[in-house]
Amino acid sequence: MMLLTRHNLDQWVEALLGAGLRVVGTTMQAGQPVYAAVTRPSALDFSQVIPRNSLKDFVFPQTEPVMLYSIRKAGIEVKDVKADGPRVPDTVVLGARPCDAAGMAALQSVFTWQGEDDPLFLERRERTTVVTLACVRGDRSCFCTSVGLSPDASVGSDVLLRETVGGNFAVEAVTDKGSRLLACWPQCFEQGAEPLRPLDPPPVIERSDVEKILAWLSDPSHYNHDVWSVHAATCLGCGACTYVCPTCHCFDLTDEGSAYEGERRKNWDACQFDHFTAHAGGHNPRPLQSQRWRNRFMCKFHFYPTKFSAKGCVGCGRCIRVCYVGLDIAEMMEKVTGLAEANPSRQPSGLSREDPSPLKGEGRAGVS
Repeated sequence: MMLLTRHNLDQWVEALLGAGLRVVGTTMQAGQPVYAAVTRPSALDFSQVIPRNSLKDFVFPQTEPVMLYSIRKAGIEVKDVKADGPRVPDTVVLGARPCDAAGMAALQSVFTWQGEDDPLFLERRERTTVVTLACVRGDRSCFCTSVGLSPDASVGSDVLLRETVGGNFAVEAVTDKGSRLLACWPQCFEQGAEPLRPLDPPPVIERSDVEKILAWLSDPSHYNHDVWSVHAATCLGCGACTYVCPTCHCFDLTDEGSAYEGERRKNWDACQFDHFTAHAGGHNPRPLQSQRWRNRFMCKFHFYPTKFSAKGCVGCGRCIRVCYVGLDIAEMMEKVTGLAEANPSRQPSGLSREDPSPLKGEGRAGVS
């Protein structure tokens, strides 16, 4: 077993920073845990359950230019922003939670789907090495075990750390990238064995079954079920759940600048916003907030697992923690599982992604 002692952890952070790498980990800002770049080992805090933000911030930023343009007498000049050279620092994430690492894998499935690679995302992901720390505790919002993950899952990780009873860390290289990272600083690691601290996985939601949820969502006759309007009646459409979610990936493109020059920017967007699906002609196929909430749930548990080889929900519980009105995606998982068991679907697939018809009995914002 390879060990990383607490003392050597500080030494390793110093070595990484000294080599010019960006080191990202959990820090405390305004009394809240946040993934952020650190400049000293003492800024890292491994004791927090989960940071407020996700690792998405570092591979898929909230806003970034994707193209520069200028209009001159000679014509229109378009310039790829990558022509200015590398804009992404080599990054090591220390102490990422397994659910966040799994979220990185989910994003990669999206941004490399069917060979249509997003070069900006891939550049950041390739320059980022994720060192995951297994969770020895969670909180009441964690439900990774209910979506097929665990507190020591290695999906999306390059190196996995497990805390020992002696307060040190057992080290396991998961990928070749992780092995190369460890090989660069062999003086920071020791050979030895220590008992591991027991994990405290969140209990599996007893009345939830993702396979039954998928089957029920795949039946088009359930698209307009009253469960959506009832559950999402209080949704404000603020989009907080999508912004903190490790797997939400929607964005729009806007041109910003003058009539003569400017830039095209990629900005985070959210399916919970009322204008997200609005057409230029004025039609909106999802005019009600309950329809938009339904779309988000279906994206996690139907569209994602059907289209990508990754999980649409990693059970981090952030959407539960930040919701101003207390909407709980785990509760909806239980509700849909119950509906699936009471009325098993006989049509496993074929759901249309859009249905302009309103939900039965809905009024404005899903309130009848």
